[in-house]
Amino acid sequence: MGHGDHLDFLDEFAAAAERIAGCDLTFVARGKDPEDMVERVVVGTVLGDAMLAALRRLAQGDSSARRYPRPSVPEEAAESSCDKNSG
Repeated sequence: MGHGDHLDFLDEFAAAAERIAGCDLTFVARGKDPEDMVERVVVGTVLGDAMLAALRRLAQGDSSARRYPRPSVPEEAAESSCDKNSG
């Protein structure tokens, strides 16, 4: 797709995935018995994948805002056209 440089970050992605895997296994190990551990694997996989995707998006938004801060604008310029027509 023309973005081979994405692989430049593979080691960092792998390190993050390794830390997550360790947390996953610690969560599973807290199971009281084998059945509970299996349930924790399923729950951790299904909910964990959704949670990680949401956390990644939140972190991307935060990182983006810090890396590319919005330029400051005068207060009157920051008003939307909706604000000006509401009164």
